[in-house]
Amino acid sequence: MRKKYINTLVALVILGALWGALTYYNRRQSREASKIETSKEEKLFTLDSKHITAVTFRPRSGDAVSCEHAGGTWAIVEPKKLSADQGTLSTVLNNLTTATVDEVVDPHASDLKQFGLDPPVYSLEVATDTKPPKFTLLLGDDTPTSSGLYAQVAGNPRVVTVASYLKSNLEKTLFDLRDRRALTLEADQLRKMEVESKGKKYTLEKNPEGVWDLVLPPSVRADRFAVDGLLNQLRGLSMQSIAAEAKKSQATYGLSSPELRLELTGPSGAQTLLLGKKDKEGDRYFAVNSALPPVFTLNSSFLTDFQKDPSDFRAKDLFSFSSFDVKHLEITSPKGHSVFEQQKDNQWKQTEGGSKTVPSAKMDTLLSRLRDLRATTFPKGSDLPPSVLHKPAYQFNVRFGDKNQTEMLEISKAGDHVYARLSTDLLPCEVSKSAFDDMEKTLADIGL
Repeated sequence: MRKKYINTLVALVILGALWGALTYYNRRQSREASKIETSKEEKLFTLDSKHITAVTFRPRSGDAVSCEHAGGTWAIVEPKKLSADQGTLSTVLNNLTTATVDEVVDPHASDLKQFGLDPPVYSLEVATDTKPPKFTLLLGDDTPTSSGLYAQVAGNPRVVTVASYLKSNLEKTLFDLRDRRALTLEADQLRKMEVESKGKKYTLEKNPEGVWDLVLPPSVRADRFAVDGLLNQLRGLSMQSIAAEAKKSQATYGLSSPELRLELTGPSGAQTLLLGKKDKEGDRYFAVNSALPPVFTLNSSFLTDFQKDPSDFRAKDLFSFSSFDVKHLEITSPKGHSVFEQQKDNQWKQTEGGSKTVPSAKMDTLLSRLRDLRATTFPKGSDLPPSVLHKPAYQFNVRFGDKNQTEMLEISKAGDHVYARLSTDLLPCEVSKSAFDDMEKTLADIGL
């Protein structure tokens, strides 16, 4: 009897081992089959986008939009001739030629209405310079779970699903497809910006060194961060909507007495941008560009950065050097004229007005105090004490960098006010009295 039980137990063990092996084998085969299926992902079209020569975007209701590729660029030819947005067309064609089948829903569909394909919600009619010369993609309803989109290639009876994101990537309106640039000059190549708004005028212009100046006149240094703010607004400036295809009845849009007049000049020419009144919603301004036909709208945030006081665009930093780049410093003070030179061992030595070695830490502190001097206000001529900088109390000449750049600053105190003027900036500014006091203390630490 015991032998019989032992035989039965052995048989059960062997059976269990066989079942486990079979289960492992089936799972492995399933994984391998899944990998093969994934690797053989089916594309809707085996075509490179460079072979597409024309596309018609046809919604179920509304006007169709036809685009053609000629001379290396895309253009809209119907319902009207317009420049096309090259980036948008490129993205559409890339999505079209890389789209894959998620699932075959019905290989021989007889009722297309249940999928929103009779008539289709949207269709793309495509012409090519290769085989096939023409094909049409029909797009239908979203799947019940909204995770996909029903689709069919015209002439093929099967209905498939494709990724849901293709809905927004392929279904485009005339406004989506047109060139929506509100400025066709390259912002980074601009040489001059003339701004007029609410009675205030100012001009920003690049000098021969490629640095932006604020032309008041005279020309003074512009704050590069403030100018960058304006250029950022102009980079990729895009129309938000089209109010009219032609510049007629401009007074209707408030363009006869604009909120902003912006004249921009670059190597390829000049353009004038006008901002009129706000639209009914109040979050956009009507606008026109002298180089473009339509009246369009721009976001209201565009106006804010340009409606600043000219003084907001003046450079606030007086010096531009980095402390570790300075090799030579000349100081004229009430105690006389002194020159300091950095030696090869990075130590500093006074070579005029005395002869002594100055600890690097003290010179570093002095240079930091000078570098920290910033304009707090820009007083007008009538607000300045007479001859305040005719005989400045201090003069600092700094030489720095591999190219031996030089900068010179004059600074004087009048009562509780401190005024300064950089050699490259003809108009003086006022600086913080506490910053001036800190500078004087540091000068005293090195014996001046």
